[in-house]
Amino acid sequence: MKNTPLEPSLLSIFRVFLGIQFGLIVFNVLSHSHIGQLSGCPFCIIAVAAAGILLLCGYLSWPWLAIRLGHHYLPLALNFSIFLSLLIHGELIRSFIDPKGFSSDESAWQIFLFLFFPLVLVAWQYNFRMVARYSFLSAGLEAIMLHFTNYEWFHQTVYQRSMLERTVVFLAVGYVISLIMKRQREQRQSLIEANRQLRHYAATLEQLAVTQERNRMSRELHDTLAHTLSGVAVQLEAVRSLWHSSPERAFSMLEDSLQSTRSGLTESRKAIQALRASPLEDLGLTLALRNLAESAASRSGATLDFEVPSNLEKLSPDVEQCLFRVAQESLENIVCHAEAKHITVQLAREGPRLILSVSDNGQGFDPVKVDANKHLGLKGLQERVAMFSGELQIDSRTGQGTTIRLILEQGQ
Repeated sequence: MKNTPLEPSLLSIFRVFLGIQFGLIVFNVLSHSHIGQLSGCPFCIIAVAAAGILLLCGYLSWPWLAIRLGHHYLPLALNFSIFLSLLIHGELIRSFIDPKGFSSDESAWQIFLFLFFPLVLVAWQYNFRMVARYSFLSAGLEAIMLHFTNYEWFHQTVYQRSMLERTVVFLAVGYVISLIMKRQREQRQSLIEANRQLRHYAATLEQLAVTQERNRMSRELHDTLAHTLSGVAVQLEAVRSLWHSSPERAFSMLEDSLQSTRSGLTESRKAIQALRASPLEDLGLTLALRNLAESAASRSGATLDFEVPSNLEKLSPDVEQCLFRVAQESLENIVCHAEAKHITVQLAREGPRLILSVSDNGQGFDPVKVDANKHLGLKGLQERVAMFSGELQIDSRTGQGTTIRLILEQGQ
């Protein structure tokens, strides 16, 4: 079975289906029990249904299991749902004492509703082949249940005909849903590819603009430095000519020359530093992040845990730039505001996702009370991550530190 990520909201819809199923079971049991159509302990059926559905809802609400079980996670839930539905249905059949209260046709259509909900999920998540497997598996398990149902009032022939009709309907409906989902996935993949190309074009334009700006600054630096040196040369010539005839004036002009030289040297260093290539171009992502983190830890007097693999597979330049800028802004906030004693920087790949985490044990803050419009650094992070359709999580509490986590899907 192909290990594809779960469709958005699928597990939430699954839990809603389970709630609807439980409501139908309760209604069915109470309505027939009220008129004396059930024998034994009808409420035991409700208890068993409640226990099974609560167990399944807990399973679907535990993200750790989804990571641990991988592509087996959803099939296990669906198989348990089939088993639970057939078990409850069999108990209902066994409890009825009057054929007038619960016909074979009614029984067949009741289980149709119970098994139709998981069918929609199978067609939603998988392809038609899985729909066919589900349809025949549910029919096979139901046939086994029917084989052990030996009640005189229960017409197995009628039930078998309804079961066959239901299987055909399941195959038809499942085919339509799986075909629609296939087209939707293709369109979504096309949109992702178009966004990737758009980001690539934007990054190319940005690099082009940076190159043009560097050339412009280089010309200005040349002109400024040349003019400064020319002025100093003229002043030194004047100092030499006045050195013997007017020493005081020569000394004053010498001081002016030194001042001009220092000023020109300072401006030249600033311009040269601005024209240097970015740390990513010089060092690569891992070393650039390490230098960034070590500098932040040194400036804030904090200890550092740095967990970034040195053998990360090649990432696109725009993704590396996004990771670097998010880490840079997060670490700068730690240095300026957190008063932290310990900093942790982690970058890892979990399945199809890249996860960058920057955390500290500083004073923290309340994210709800932060106005992003007044904190441009945070707003810039959110805007940068939104360009990549990523997820930015900010977990912070006053006095308990802060964790900023960036999640990017593979291939972004």
